[in-house]
Amino acid sequence: MRASPMAICSALARHLLLVFLVLYQLSCATYSQQAVSMRDNLLVGRVDLAKKTAEQQDENQDDVLACLNKGILRRMTQDYAGSNQILEVAKQQIDSLYGLSISETATSLTFNDALRDYKGARYEQILLHAYMAMNYLQLGDVDSARVEILQADVKMMEWGEQPDENPFVRYFAGMIFEAVGEYDQALVAYRKARDGYLASRSGAMLEVPLVLKKDLLRLLAMQGLTNEYRRLTAELGLTDYQPASIDDNVGEVVVILSSGLAPIRTETAIMTFSSEVQGHVRVAFPVYAQASTPANKARVRIDDKHWYMETVENVDKLARQALDEDMPLIMARAMARAVVKYQSQRTAQEQNDLAGFLLTVTNLATERADTRSWTTLPKEIQMTRVLLPAGQQHVSIEIVNSAGRVVDTIEAGVEVLPGKLSFLTRHWVAPVPMKT
Repeated sequence: MRASPMAICSALARHLLLVFLVLYQLSCATYSQQAVSMRDNLLVGRVDLAKKTAEQQDENQDDVLACLNKGILRRMTQDYAGSNQILEVAKQQIDSLYGLSISETATSLTFNDALRDYKGARYEQILLHAYMAMNYLQLGDVDSARVEILQADVKMMEWGEQPDENPFVRYFAGMIFEAVGEYDQALVAYRKARDGYLASRSGAMLEVPLVLKKDLLRLLAMQGLTNEYRRLTAELGLTDYQPASIDDNVGEVVVILSSGLAPIRTETAIMTFSSEVQGHVRVAFPVYAQASTPANKARVRIDDKHWYMETVENVDKLARQALDEDMPLIMARAMARAVVKYQSQRTAQEQNDLAGFLLTVTNLATERADTRSWTTLPKEIQMTRVLLPAGQQHVSIEIVNSAGRVVDTIEAGVEVLPGKLSFLTRHWVAPVPMKT
């Protein structure tokens, strides 16, 4: 018995739908799979494999997130020029994405947020400038580092909202201003950094780092601002502090370590009641499913002396805070999409059972959360400042676990400039496997 034309059409439609769903699911899963693959390799110390995975993607360099991840992975392998080349591509693309197109907005409202061009959360955009500045410092180009940090300042001023203030980047800017001899600017940046840390404490972020307190007092003393110096020494509980003098026989090294990995977003979905359709609709949204855990601490060792590093940036908390702040808008868009999809399904169902079925399944398949984020960023950033004799010095950065045991050591050389500020920046995620 031959099948009816309607049955043939129905079977064909179901097969086409299956093909569509498979292709769609594969395209949606691509980023998550790549992110998990990169992280898995990084967590076992295989930066080389993580970088290989990243470099094989986005040959045209038109995907912001791919460029951001390549930039960090190139930094991890100390390819600072290559890192800045690809981060500059990401930066220009982000700048071009301001002024979202109407068509893109309509697409995201029809299908899902993951179809929108990725321009990064604001904290990611600021850290992009910070890492480009670090790259320039490693390349010995302090003037270009200064330009990058000024661009970050412009962004924070344009946004003008306290949650978008990044006290670490303010502090980092002050150190760069010091390095080029702009002490007035450095003092302004240190003040802003202190204010930023104080404001962020209400969000359970970080205390004002001791190293920043001392830098602020040192510059106040250098600039002869006696009244403010006395007031702050009492306010900060550092009445016994005496700024160290730097002569032509010594220099200062700023050691910055990016430690661990930022959290990764996953998808969850719920059925929720909509008053507009008087029924339940399905909405998907991103979450950080894994709990936040402390990062390993680090210390600098030179010969038999140790300097413990302080946490100056908690990227893990920045990521979670950014998602919390965005969640009301994310849920509003998800509910709006769900209502549109529900109404389109009902209209299609009234006209044709098959069309209604196809649209229902398609709508369910396309309701996906946007789980994209810059996941090669560190969990946190630690730093310290060390006075050393001028000349070439060998520095060991020791990674210390919660039991106080050294689990890994980063060895590096640095040229200490007499009477000047030098920078040493590194990344650490996990020990590199021993070669057999």
